[in-house]
Formats: sequence, C-alpha cells, structure tokens
Amino acid sequence: MPNQPVDNDNLKKLERVFGKLSGPFTPTEDEQRLRDAVNFKLTDDLSFEVDQKIVSLVEACWKSGIFVLQSDAWSNAGTVRLHFPSTTFADQFLANVFSDGDLFWNSGQKSSILSNWTPLETFVQITPEDWQWEMNFEFMFGNLENPDLVESALAYLGMTSQKIADEMTNEPSVIVRFPYEFSHVITERLQGKESDRPQPEGKIWEVLPDLSCFDPGYFF
Repeated sequence: MPNQPVDNDNLKKLERVFGKLSGPFTPTEDEQRLRDAVNFKLTDDLSFEVDQKIVSLVEACWKSGIFVLQSDAWSNAGTVRLHFPSTTFADQFLANVFSDGDLFWNSGQKSSILSNWTPLETFVQITPEDWQWEMNFEFMFGNLENPDLVESALAYLGMTSQKIADEMTNEPSVIVRFPYEFSHVITERLQGKESDRPQPEGKIWEVLPDLSCFDPGYFF
C-alpha cells in the first residue's frame, strides 16, 4: 500500500465512526484507504479485517477470551486502539495482561545511570493507568448490527447472547489506547493465557473515568 498523506481532520472524524474496526464488521472505503489491513480468519464463520501491525495482538485477544469489537494501529499518533464491547471483556483483558505481575518494555537503549559502571539497558514499566480509557454509551453491545456475526463471535468464546444478556443491554463499550511499542509484550502475556485465563478482579474500574457525578438514568 503506497504511503499517502493523512488528513488529521479526517482521522478525527473517523474516530467518531463506529465502522473503523478490525472486528466482525466491514470498514468503510475511506477507512480502508488509510489502513494496511489483512483478512484475519478465526473460524469459517468469523473473519474480518485487521491492521497488519497488530494481527498477533488481536488474535491473542480472541484466543484468550476477549471480544475485540474494533481495533486499529493506523493512527498517526503511534498508538494502538482496542474497542471492547463491554467492561467485562475489558476487565478480562487487564486480568490476562497483568495477573502475572508487573510488565516492562525494553526501550532498546542503554543509560549510564550508575557511576563508573557499564551502561545498563533501560526498561519502562507498563501501567494501564497511564493509558487513555473511554466508555462509549452510544456504541453498546446490545445495539450491534449483524446479530448472526455477533452470535458466531460469542460462540467462538463459548458464550451466548442469552448468557450475557445483562451486559449486552446495560454495559457501555470500552475503548483503550496505548503506545504501539507496548503491543509486543502485551501480546506475549495474552498468548500465555489462551488455555489458563485468570479470573477478572475488577481492575477495569480503577482505570475508567469516574462517572459518579452523572445520573445513571441519563445513560440507561
């Protein structure tokens, strides 16, 4: 795909469009122009477009029990964007990534932080509190189009719409953005949880925006 200049105004507009995905839906023609995407197939009934740069990450999410509604890595801000259809799946994502303890990214740089000593490799601790988290009350699980495809996605995860009916109608979807550089170590953590998933413990509520000042009746 040839490099094309990206209009920041267009990117901002696309951020508000729920069709920008790598999940079981179809991106628009304009979105495809801005993305270097491939077709990713989970099952015969479940395939979708995924940004080339994060195929392994999205695959690891699904195989470790996480429904990825949308995703992208084409942002000129150098971030990965994942959109989960409910707080439950977002909480599972955090549990899968951080249940084994702190996570660090090797910066690839060395620093002489100790006097008269060989320069040491510099690592950065990955903390989800530093990421950008959003709740979306307009694009919720219960409002998704293409119910057959949603059922196929849930069946892959060993679920049904009836089993998670409450969150399909009442829970907001969750969007997270984090630096692309972190995607590889996050993917490795997720891959380690494909057959042994930890129980979520509500960490998602430690990172989401505080909505206590709002009347719940405004949303539901």
